Amino acid sequence: MNNNTKIKNPKIMKRSIFTVIFAVVLVAVIVAANIFSTTLAQKAPTTIDLTSYESNTLTLENIDFIKGIDKPVEIVICATREGYTGSEMTNYVYSVYYVQENPTPDNYFNQTITLLESYPKYNENIKISYVDPQSPKFKELESDYEVDITYGDILVRCTRPDENGKEKTFESVVTFEDIYELYDASQGQSAMYGGYSTYTITASNIESVVSSAIFTVAASGNKKVAILTNHSTKDSYLAFTTALESYNFEILELDGVINTDTLKDVDTVLLTAPVSDISAKELEVLDAFLDNNGKRNKNFMVFGSTASPATPNLNEFLEEWGIKVEDGMAYDTNAGYRLSDGHSMLLFNKSDELTKSVNASELSYYCSDNVALTRAFKTNGTRTNHLLMTTSAYAVKAPKGVSGYTASSNDIVGEMPIIMVTEDTTYNDDYNEISSHVAYFASTDFISDEWEQFGDNGNMDFAVAVANIINGRAAASMYFLPKVTGLHTMSTPLSDVQYTTVYILSIFVIPALLLIGGVTVWFRRRNR
Repeated sequence: MNNNTKIKNPKIMKRSIFTVIFAVVLVAVIVAANIFSTTLAQKAPTTIDLTSYESNTLTLENIDFIKGIDKPVEIVICATREGYTGSEMTNYVYSVYYVQENPTPDNYFNQTITLLESYPKYNENIKISYVDPQSPKFKELESDYEVDITYGDILVRCTRPDENGKEKTFESVVTFEDIYELYDASQGQSAMYGGYSTYTITASNIESVVSSAIFTVAASGNKKVAILTNHSTKDSYLAFTTALESYNFEILELDGVINTDTLKDVDTVLLTAPVSDISAKELEVLDAFLDNNGKRNKNFMVFGSTASPATPNLNEFLEEWGIKVEDGMAYDTNAGYRLSDGHSMLLFNKSDELTKSVNASELSYYCSDNVALTRAFKTNGTRTNHLLMTTSAYAVKAPKGVSGYTASSNDIVGEMPIIMVTEDTTYNDDYNEISSHVAYFASTDFISDEWEQFGDNGNMDFAVAVANIINGRAAASMYFLPKVTGLHTMSTPLSDVQYTTVYILSIFVIPALLLIGGVTVWFRRRNR
């Protein structure tokens, strides 16, 4: 017998084959697990947010809203991902808006992308894409849609059936100024002396504006608003109706006397700065319109004016809804709450259940020439009056048109209503609440586009929010607390090159090295 001949045990050979098979299966399992975990991380909300105030995490209420979207929504960011999160965006906003923001991993632009990319993780109906403004695709976007877009804008769009059942693409644009709250450290002094004010970003409203845009394009059907043009001051409503159109309201102008036919399919009747009283017959039509054969779900919005003539018929109708129009104007005796013109006042948003979605807003509200109002009742039968906005506690009823009014001992000093909404509620056959609403704003000046020059003013947003809410579209006026950036993060965000490198190493290279190492050890042991 040759001593150099090794006796090969069939059991050892069989065990060795099983070892190799087990090693191959193990590596395959590791690769599959890595691929699955990577895919899960991309598709599902599996990240841990260690930033202060959870600044990189969507609000729970917003997550619930996102999960309920059942239409295909695309969020198009008008920039490359690298550009928006890098120096390209910071350079752009400095040159266009004079905004200073450092190109760091924890800046507001990275936060925006982090939050936006979280949306698809909660609902596969929502897709995110990036379009380079220098690319042909961006030119196609500009030509295909009836919206103006520029670098850094966020286009939210959804193709769905319109009110006639025809496929239509609805779109809404979220701009830089919509998203970020800015602060001028010089308080305007730089611009006053011929220079340029430099701004810093103090907070982001990305959740509120993007989710509102999603609701507008995907979840809300068209609502029709009919303007009583023969009773309204010409052009007094243009800024407001333009804003409503961006929320898929269809605007109609009713020039003649209103009747049942003219209000057919109308959801809201609008009257601004009345130039004449409404006849008793028209008010009967309006009353029937609001009742809607017991179905409710109709609305009447009025914006008053101290320059309007007497409207006793309209005033009597409004008082039946808890809104008493006085002969006079609301005047704040505290100069600290008046603007330099003497009669424009700072207004105060009340904490009311009806407008809770916008109660947390830190915006300011101003208005001049407010008609004096009294709350006739809080509840009366099926009707409930909601007080949404008031003067300060130092207001009095003064003669219309005065400036510099001095209160007398007979004046009642106190908080005066500026915006009231009364809802008339009943129940349908399924015992669900159904309501019609009458909303009264003390001045048409509240919806003047002149207030938009004040960066912190929220007049138009609030008026649109009321219109959305009384039309059963409260989600269109969603408000989430602004996000600030966190100073502590779990890790620095990876660039695309770094991400690709880590992906290849963890998914393929490391498992392959393990396999090679295992096979090498097996061969060495086998040949000993």
